[in-house]
Amino acid sequence: MASSTHLSHETRVNQILTAARELIASGGVTALTVRAIARKVGVTEAAIYRHVESKEQVLVLLLEDVRQSVLGTIEQRTAPYSSALDKLEHVLQHHLSFIESRRGISFVVIAESAQFQEQTVRAAGQRLVEDYLSTVERFIQEGIDSGEVNPSINPSASATMFFGIIQASVTRWLFDSTAHPLTENVLSLWRLYRASLAASDSVRSPAS
Repeated sequence: MASSTHLSHETRVNQILTAARELIASGGVTALTVRAIARKVGVTEAAIYRHVESKEQVLVLLLEDVRQSVLGTIEQRTAPYSSALDKLEHVLQHHLSFIESRRGISFVVIAESAQFQEQTVRAAGQRLVEDYLSTVERFIQEGIDSGEVNPSINPSASATMFFGIIQASVTRWLFDSTAHPLTENVLSLWRLYRASLAASDSVRSPAS
């Protein structure tokens, strides 16, 4: 039975996003409908429409939530480190941990957003990816400026490579999480990526 409890807009939107994540986790983006969200939340569809206009707006809100969560946490966790390589290592660790804790939902939503005809969804997905790449690119440029990173490295291309490592890792994990765990492979992935960046006299030992 649908609940008639009056909640604030912010609280209801949070409920809608939680329900959306659960639906995507169990059935993918195709399982995400306003009717399904209403059932999960325990309200009528009309009650959902008082807070969001459509399924597409829910996806935009999910993408914006991921953007703020990931980028905000990256800035907080890397702030104590002066080394660009240390910052990049923590970005890799945090991102894979975040994806694992969200059961890969953020990755699925980002990938699906590129397929939508609705421009607001595509724009939100593109903004998330571009802001993320810009953050990684900034850290790489810091490494070049400090002498940690080979100056011949192209920051944009290397940031794309960084994102590609995550993308490939998550794809394998989504198919078989037991055989291809995310967080357990962080150190191996980081060592490979670091080797592609480091200046010849600044390659750190595997124990660093």
